[in-house]
Amino acid sequence: MTPLRIVTGIAVIWLIFDPQPVVGFVAYTLLGLQVLGWFWPRIARNQITWQRCAPLALAPDETAEVEIQITYRGWLPLPYLVVREDIPVMLSHVPRREWVLSLWPGQRYTLRYPIQCRRRGLYWLGPLSLRIGSVFEQNETQLTEQQPTPITVTPAVVSLRLLNLIAALPYSQERYHLSLFEDTAQKIGVRSYQVGDPPRRIDWKTSARLGDLQVRELTPTIARETLIVLAFAEAEYPGRFAYDNRERAVVATASLASTLIQRRQAVGLCSNGYDPLHRKAGITLLPATGVDHLRELLVRLGRIEPTTEAPLIEEIMTGEPVLRPGATLVLITGALSTQVLTTLLTIRQRAMKVVLVLTDPGLTDLLHTQQYGIVTLQINRTGAIIPCA
Repeated sequence: MTPLRIVTGIAVIWLIFDPQPVVGFVAYTLLGLQVLGWFWPRIARNQITWQRCAPLALAPDETAEVEIQITYRGWLPLPYLVVREDIPVMLSHVPRREWVLSLWPGQRYTLRYPIQCRRRGLYWLGPLSLRIGSVFEQNETQLTEQQPTPITVTPAVVSLRLLNLIAALPYSQERYHLSLFEDTAQKIGVRSYQVGDPPRRIDWKTSARLGDLQVRELTPTIARETLIVLAFAEAEYPGRFAYDNRERAVVATASLASTLIQRRQAVGLCSNGYDPLHRKAGITLLPATGVDHLRELLVRLGRIEPTTEAPLIEEIMTGEPVLRPGATLVLITGALSTQVLTTLLTIRQRAMKVVLVLTDPGLTDLLHTQQYGIVTLQINRTGAIIPCA
């Protein structure tokens, strides 16, 4: 029991035995303060709103600032408000921040604190808790955030020299054209000449017969696409260095996708890893180009986690096809099994190019892939894709 309650109790007992006006005034005043102190925080809690402003994704070692905007719309001043924010240790050296505020009616207050990303993954800012009190601490009430804010740290991206991947990526030294590729040997018709049509496509015989310039329409060939398949089940990375191998595989996937998209190539992603934000295993992104697609791909790779209940990577590759003939499939995994090798050979029969990237290839793996003519690469310690030694 607090001193104020003790004094109030004494005043009430005194009033019972000695009902003097002064004693009654003191007793009723103390009782009124007790009632007001009890209702004050409970009324104010419905007049407080807050909003956290934080980036959805950050790159490794990137710093950012988180803002918490608190608005008080009550009609009485708020003597004190204790704000407490829990922060993951991978985002800040200080795992918990606390502020003590006093707010006037209609006041808005902004709290700020820095974060710095240290390791790839999905993290949650919060939960945010607020303790509201009157001038009497024993009457405080608490508000707790129901849903923390997710923030994704994307994997690191290292520089890749595609000159080392000539055997794996046949288009690594080809010139890129913004227009679709066209097969000059297959003509599908003619149309009237339009400003900007290349002169070499003018059909002079048809133009002379019709008396108007006509250009040949050619059959567009299949665009060059790459599907990166990342094996991420726990069973696919055996050994005591499984964690390091998985992280190197993620860095290699992010680096290869970034390099190809910067070259305006369409890149897709498939994986049997677990997405903790959507709480499901399996990631599929159809091949596309552009910065927005690259950002989404890196965010998915930043959240990916291994799981024992993931489907086998050969089931992912033999599922619904997402590549057209002539495309390239790059499989990044930690170990080569007979089932994976058979699946790669089956995919190659669909007129697709197949490339295998291993985190730590063994001599047996290289012999098997060389026997069947599958280009095999490896990942070095930094996550870069390099030819096998």
